[in-house]
Amino acid sequence: MSAPRTLPPWLPYAVAALWLAVGWAILVRGAAHPGIPYRHWAFDHHAYSDLLAMAGDRYFHGGRPIPYLQDRIEYPPLLALALWLPSFVPGGPATYFTVGYLFLAACGLAGIALLTRIPGARPWWLAGTPALAYYGALNWDLFPIALLLSATLAFERARPATAGTLVALGVSAKLWPVALVPPAAAALLRPWHPSPTHEPHVQDGWRRDLAGLGRGAGAAAVTFLIVNLPVALLAPRGWTWFWRFNAARGAENSIWELLRQSPRLACLAFDAAFLNAVTLGLLGAAVVFSAWAVHQAAAGDGSARMRAVRLGTALVIVVWIATSKVWSPQYALWAFAAGALAAAPGWLFAVHALLAPLDYHVAFETRASRGLIHYFDAVYTAEEVLRFAGYFLLAAWIARELWRLARGAAAIPIPLGGGPAPALQARETGKRQS
Repeated sequence: MSAPRTLPPWLPYAVAALWLAVGWAILVRGAAHPGIPYRHWAFDHHAYSDLLAMAGDRYFHGGRPIPYLQDRIEYPPLLALALWLPSFVPGGPATYFTVGYLFLAACGLAGIALLTRIPGARPWWLAGTPALAYYGALNWDLFPIALLLSATLAFERARPATAGTLVALGVSAKLWPVALVPPAAAALLRPWHPSPTHEPHVQDGWRRDLAGLGRGAGAAAVTFLIVNLPVALLAPRGWTWFWRFNAARGAENSIWELLRQSPRLACLAFDAAFLNAVTLGLLGAAVVFSAWAVHQAAAGDGSARMRAVRLGTALVIVVWIATSKVWSPQYALWAFAAGALAAAPGWLFAVHALLAPLDYHVAFETRASRGLIHYFDAVYTAEEVLRFAGYFLLAAWIARELWRLARGAAAIPIPLGGGPAPALQARETGKRQS
């Protein structure tokens, strides 16, 4: 009987590169409309990129204001650098955009390479999605996604200090890479039985890695301070603008806009304090569940432990972006990264691969000068509900898998005196005898 044929290892990169090339060809046309005219052109042509929009506000007239010191930017420092540094390359808007796009494309391909090295992940979730063409350069999200995946791989390879450093760099670009921290910490705090397959250098026995947790936390704190403290000291108002700007925002393009459909509740859609409290509560619930489930599941062997961490990270990300008071279409890229980490099934990939382009076109037709969807508010509202339903399905699937891992590991007792648990020891003895 012949062995099943496997796909060539270069194929995911080729497919992703094709999507990214299509995205560049669509978006680079906007370089011919720099400055104020750009947004109107981009919305009308469904070809918007923050790279061109934000650089057009700042750099295309010859200026080069320094982020935070001379220019208030609503992003953390590393994304501010990604916005600012290409402005030094001569050649005008098209060159600026292409340099930034090549950087983001490299981050996307690096993310796929990292996923291929994470046991149990499904790189095709990121490589095969049309969201790369639509959202690869809508904002700079592929950069922190690559940092999150790098941190996950470092944790898988028992390098907590490296993982902590990469998480801190990711948080210094966008906040979402911090999603790795609760499940990773829960796994390190749980006595667990290392798998010979994953960690052959570790002798059989039960342990918790408090030293690893300390190294990871210390590396993260030092890295975050190195990146952020100079900016915070030199330009405190500029550095805190990211936090103040986002804290004051109301519901924007998110499921919370449904509140506007009720005359009694409409005011809550603009109540930043209310939205902050509710969304933080939902995120907190996801974090607590993920940490608890990972803590339970981490009692198993190394394979179950690492899968639980990936599932916990993915769940926090999906719940975070789904329930956020502000929604931007490129958040879809985070969902595909989460689906890859969770190894979610193909039918969920298909759902999100269809939702991502739909969300893009509805979002930008709403902003087009034609304003057609404004005459059909039900279309825009229905699409928000449909999008949320897709994210709810993904989150529910991840939570179910995490629950199953936790329940399965709960059946393994942890001995007080060290050494393998009786049930596990009996199982291993049976394997050796057979």
